Amino acid sequence: MTRPVDVAEGVRRRRMHRQFTDEPVPRELLDRMVWAASRAQQTRSGIRNIVVVDDPRLMATARQVLPGFVNNAPAMLVHCTDLVAAEKLAGRACVEVTTRLDAGAACAHLALMAQTLGLGTCTVTSWSDATARALFDLPEHIRPDVTVAVGFVPPSPPRAARGFTTAVHHNRFGEEWVNA
Repeated sequence: MTRPVDVAEGVRRRRMHRQFTDEPVPRELLDRMVWAASRAQQTRSGIRNIVVVDDPRLMATARQVLPGFVNNAPAMLVHCTDLVAAEKLAGRACVEVTTRLDAGAACAHLALMAQTLGLGTCTVTSWSDATARALFDLPEHIRPDVTVAVGFVPPSPPRAARGFTTAVHHNRFGEEWVNA
């Protein structure tokens, strides 16, 4: 049973984790993570694919061949797009832009769901498509969009990165937004 989480608190506490415990993530929790990703926006049904990876050997290989996958997570979810279905159902712009926005939304859902389940995540996008396709046996028409490392976070995780800022404008670029 998951405990309720205040969304604003979840957003405030959300962060990328690169260190995890060795404890495997139970299948039931991975099911909940898949459910959360599936609830995110998507252009049309039949475009999104998710590969759940929890085989320790495959995870070790991922760390060796996916340059951005620098963590010790025991599991990951690989969000993929069916390029043929996307173009057929919604056109070329869907393939190039919308499906990537949908993948980002799925990652946000995953990060928030992870907190309700006592898990941490790390979103990774650094790899070559050919390498990811080979690693996960993806057919040529299935594009890997993002991998999300999933695992339990140590009791005293490293401090979160600080100093990230966002420029906020009011009505026009360059016009300062002043907080109320």
